[in-house]
Amino acid sequence: MTPTLAVLGGYGAVGAVAARELAATHPRARLRIGGRRLDEAARCAARLGDRAEPHAVDLTDPASLAAFCTGSTVVVNCAGPSYRVLDTVAKAAFAAGADYVDAGGDEPVHRALSERDPAGHGRAAVLTAGMMPGLTGLLPRWLAAQGVEEPHRLLGYVGTMDRLTPAGAGDYLLSLGGAYGEAQSAWRGGARVLRVLQPLNDTELPFFPGTVSAYPYLSYEVERLARDLGLATVDWYNVFDGGSRMLKTLGRLQGAMTGQSALEPAARDLIEAAGLDLFGRDPYQLFVLELTGRSAGRDAVRALVLRGTDTYELTGAVVAVAAGALLAGQVPPGVHYAAEVLDPGPVVERLRALAAVTSLDLFDRPLDEVSAPEEGEL
Repeated sequence: MTPTLAVLGGYGAVGAVAARELAATHPRARLRIGGRRLDEAARCAARLGDRAEPHAVDLTDPASLAAFCTGSTVVVNCAGPSYRVLDTVAKAAFAAGADYVDAGGDEPVHRALSERDPAGHGRAAVLTAGMMPGLTGLLPRWLAAQGVEEPHRLLGYVGTMDRLTPAGAGDYLLSLGGAYGEAQSAWRGGARVLRVLQPLNDTELPFFPGTVSAYPYLSYEVERLARDLGLATVDWYNVFDGGSRMLKTLGRLQGAMTGQSALEPAARDLIEAAGLDLFGRDPYQLFVLELTGRSAGRDAVRALVLRGTDTYELTGAVVAVAAGALLAGQVPPGVHYAAEVLDPGPVVERLRALAAVTSLDLFDRPLDEVSAPEEGEL
């Protein structure tokens, strides 16, 4: 039977990339491009060829959503924000007998879906199949497989300068309140330790342009990673350019957020700040990771530097890999986080093929001993 991949939000920033990736990597599949605006869905479908069809769908209307999911093999949710969607689309997908991929989701959706026991009906869900979270859990796992048999310490710096969508801004703001992790926390001796790290203000970091500010943040995804790899120490930082308007806006909004009613105007402020930061500059995404441990009885270190130019290209690529894994039967029934169920190897290979990834370099020495990516690529 010809599989059908139904992409909700299929003409949005992430959905359009995911649909394009799926069309390129699954030439036998049919694509269903869904969203509230049928004209936008039709334009997106037309770019993908005769295997794609547009579909008007309103995820707040149960009948509309059920019609969109009916007949699908995998439902791919690229609509947002996650705090509003929650498990709405996943429930409709399972009811239609389809598997499910979500570019977002995280712990609230995982809990809600786990209570429904999709595994009992043979269904599978892959959540957080994006960049952050998603690649932030997948890339360290790939790094550990490059010759660090007994990893014990991870250092991570992740920075991005790009436009923000309303959905992305809303989810980002919610992360400040502890929905996805804890600020200034770190992993020590097999446990989360609160307030152990301080921000690094007006500092220079390897591979980052100019002066930056780095804020420690231990996400629940990275905490799960630490447990899975048996790490003793994790220091993880979100990095902002020096003088970042977005950083100043986040500082102002963090104290002003009093509930859901304040979220939408706060998201608009954050979108504006991100746009001002980006004005006259090229967008970038930068992952700088260092993993140390032991291998064959000797000390081992591996470092990774990934440079990108489009947040939504990276996110859409991970979404498409997750959907492909479900189609191939590589994901068992149940609810899973992408970083914990996907093979990171194919994800990295897909990233290497993206025009939006300008470099993905692996080093066999610490970051402070690496002068430039091209000098240390393995």
